[in-house]
Amino acid sequence: MKKLMLLVLLGVLGVPGFAEKIDLGGGKALLLILPTTWTDTGPVSPPPGVTIRGVNARYVPKSGSNDAVLITIITVPDDRLSDRETLKEVVEQSTAQFVPGSVEGKAELKDFKIGAATGFSATFTDASLVGKPSVKDDYKALTTCFVYLGGQVMLTATVFTDDLGSPAYAEGLRLLKSISLQQPKNTL
Repeated sequence: MKKLMLLVLLGVLGVPGFAEKIDLGGGKALLLILPTTWTDTGPVSPPPGVTIRGVNARYVPKSGSNDAVLITIITVPDDRLSDRETLKEVVEQSTAQFVPGSVEGKAELKDFKIGAATGFSATFTDASLVGKPSVKDDYKALTTCFVYLGGQVMLTATVFTDDLGSPAYAEGLRLLKSISLQQPKNTL
């Protein structure tokens, strides 16, 4: 019923997209609006020898442009990440890997809001790919986001692109900002 209501609301607002639900187990789910010009690539498999924690989803434009959104939802043991400074420390540690090879040369953290939850994002441009032709799945830039959604659910997501000014990149960010966390109802 909620999915139907969401689709009706989208139609009224003129937002072209489909309601997507990612089941997290335990009655929790991640809801998002998938643009009609994007598609789900199916389950994300880790490289050999790598363990993926959490639930993953990957979306790409149907046009075949070199853009993608990777979402990872991790259940954390407590609400420590609801503290802004603690979350900022985690983001700084996680984004440090991108700094050495980036044009930016530093992680410039910005607030990233998803509904009532606020986290951080940082954008990096791969210095080794500047001025080179596009190569499928070898992205020139990325924006990575970290938002604690509450209910012991941490969202990490990355928008990959070759052009930070492209419509596909903007759609990828809108996809992320459409996310909401559905939690189980309290029953007696």
